[in-house]
Amino acid sequence: MSEPKIGVDQWVEQYKERVSSKTGLAGLFQQIGGRLPVWAWLILMVVIGFTLPLLTSNDLVIRIAGNVALMGMLALGLNIVVGFSGLLDLGFVAFYGIGAYAYAYLSSNFTGIHLPTWETLILITVVSALFGLLLGLPSLRLIGDYLAIVTLGFGQIFVQLMTSMTRVSLPGSAKPVDLTGGPNGIVKLDPLRFFNFTASSVTDYYLILLVALALMTLVVYHLYKSRVGRAWSALCEDELAAEAMGMPTRRLKIQAFATGAAIAGLTGGLFAAWQGSVFPGNFDTTLLITIYAIIVLGGLGSLPGVLLGSLIIIAVPDILRNADLAGKLFYLAMLAMLAATFKPRWQTGALIIATGVFGVIVRAALLAIKPASFAPLAATGSAFTDSINGWLIIPTDATRAGNLAFTALIVLVLGVSRIKNRVWRFVVMIPTLYLLIFAWETRLSQEPSVTRLLFVGVLLIVLMIYRPNGLLGQRRVEVI
Repeated sequence: MSEPKIGVDQWVEQYKERVSSKTGLAGLFQQIGGRLPVWAWLILMVVIGFTLPLLTSNDLVIRIAGNVALMGMLALGLNIVVGFSGLLDLGFVAFYGIGAYAYAYLSSNFTGIHLPTWETLILITVVSALFGLLLGLPSLRLIGDYLAIVTLGFGQIFVQLMTSMTRVSLPGSAKPVDLTGGPNGIVKLDPLRFFNFTASSVTDYYLILLVALALMTLVVYHLYKSRVGRAWSALCEDELAAEAMGMPTRRLKIQAFATGAAIAGLTGGLFAAWQGSVFPGNFDTTLLITIYAIIVLGGLGSLPGVLLGSLIIIAVPDILRNADLAGKLFYLAMLAMLAATFKPRWQTGALIIATGVFGVIVRAALLAIKPASFAPLAATGSAFTDSINGWLIIPTDATRAGNLAFTALIVLVLGVSRIKNRVWRFVVMIPTLYLLIFAWETRLSQEPSVTRLLFVGVLLIVLMIYRPNGLLGQRRVEVI
C-alpha cells in the first residue's frame, strides 16, 4: 500500500478506482456498458424499439412510446444549452414552436407551399439555428437569472405572437393577412414522405421518431466528445477560468444556443407532421417544465440520463391512467424504495411484516369500536387488490379520510427524515407505510391526473435530496 501523498485528497484520487470496482448487478452492467461502444447501444435501443409494434397493436401504447422518443430528442437539444454549456435557457420551447410553424408554412395548404420532406426539414433546422444565434447574442452580456428572464420573455412572446397574428397589415396587401391561424392553429399538414414511403399511421411515425432519436443521440455524443464539447464543459464549470485559458467563450455560447435551437426546430417539424396540425397551446410553459424535469431527473450533461428521464417522465404518468397497472407499479416502487433505504436487507422484510401486523390490529380495533362507520369494498377480481382491500379498514367517507391520511402522511415523512436513531425511525416507518398504502387506495388511485403531478413532484424532490446530480449524472469530484 502506497503512502498518502501530502496535499492530495486520497478519497478523491481513488474515485475512479472505487467506481470501477463495483460488484454485483451494478458492476456487471458497468463492465458491459464500458465495453460496448455508443453506436452498439443505439443499435440495441432501435432493435428493442422496433419490437414494440410486434408486441402490441394498441395505438395508445405506441403513441406513448413515440412521445418518449419525441421528448427525448427535445431534451437532447436543451441538454446542450443547459447541461453541457451551463446556460439557463427558459425560452427553449419557442425554437420547438418555430420548427413546428415553419413546417406548417412549408408543407400545407395554409401557404400553398408543399416542399419535399427532406428540403422542409433542412430549412427548418437552418432557420431554427439562426433564431438560436439571435437569442444567443444577449447571452454575451447576461448570465444566470438575467439570462433566464430574457429567454423566458422570448418564449412567452412567441406564444402570444402565434395567438394574435391573425390580422397583420403587410406592405402591398390591401387587407390584413392571417399569418398563424391564431388559437385555431394551422391544420391538415402534409405527412412525412421519404423517397416512396409516406407515413400514414401511428406506428410509422413512432419508427421514424425512434430512428431520429438514435441518430440525434449519436451526433450529440460525438459533438460532446469533440473539441467544442470539451470547451462547453469547461465553460459550464467556470466561465472565467475558461476565458483565461484562451477559450472563445462568446463564440461557444452562441454555438450552444444555435445547436440546441437547431435540434429543437427539427424536433418541432417532426412533431407538426405527426400531429398534422400546430396550435399555440402546444408550446406553453408546461412543456418547458416537462423538458427541464427530464434532464434534471436523468442528470445534467448525461446522454443516457436524457433517455432514461424521458422514459420516466413521459411514460410513467401515462401508465398511471390504468388503475390496475398503476397499483402494481406503486407497490413495486414502494418495495424498491424500502430496499434502497433500509440496510441490511432483512429490515425491509421485517418492516413489511410489522406493517401487516399493524394493519390487522388497527382493523380489528376499529371494527370492534364502531363497525357501522366502515364499509367493505366491492371485489375487483384481482387477488392482490382484494387482499389489500381486505387488510385495510376503509371508512364510509373514504374521500375525507384519504385527505386526512395524506396530510398526516406528509407530517410523518418529514418526521422520519429528521429521526437519526435507527430503532425509532423503524418504529415510525410502520404507521407511515400504512398511511401511504391507505392514501393510495382511498385517494391517489382514484384521481390519476392529480397522482401524475404528485409523482413527478415527489420524484424530483426525493432526487434533489438524495441524488442532486440526477439518476445518471456524474458527481462533481475535484482533485486538489
